[in-house]
Amino acid sequence: MNTLNFRPAHLRTAVLLAALTLGGAMATPTWAATAAARGQQDRPVVVQEDILLFDPVPGTVYLNGGIGQTEQQQMRKDAPNWPLRMTFSDKSSDEFVANVKLKVFDQGGHAVLRLRSAGPMTYVQLPQGEYRVTASYKDQLLTRMVHVGPKGTDANFHWLV
Repeated sequence: MNTLNFRPAHLRTAVLLAALTLGGAMATPTWAATAAARGQQDRPVVVQEDILLFDPVPGTVYLNGGIGQTEQQQMRKDAPNWPLRMTFSDKSSDEFVANVKLKVFDQGGHAVLRLRSAGPMTYVQLPQGEYRVTASYKDQLLTRMVHVGPKGTDANFHWLV
């Protein structure tokens, strides 16, 4: 069993934000459960017809979204509760992008988060420390070292596509 290092308020906020984003209704208590808790790692959990939850690395809590103004506003409002806040954009058009392949590694080189389709905004609950982030969009790889301090950090990834 993994021990998560986050305040319960963060989970409640993430669940509430997800519910608001999806029309204001939570389907079942499945929202609070993860694939890892059910021993189904690397397999999606169907919550509602068009909603899949993944737990790519057990124990890492993240929020991914930001498509549309309403969702962006909700995520920005909740941003202070997330130690690592990442945004992804196309430098040439100054537009947000999604479908980013994202990996976050701790100082020991262990993957703490892997997403096949991140963005345009991805927030992650991580302890303070140094992390290596790799983000790939349209076969262009960007790598950055980020320091997560007491107030968290923002990491912006921009591609010239």
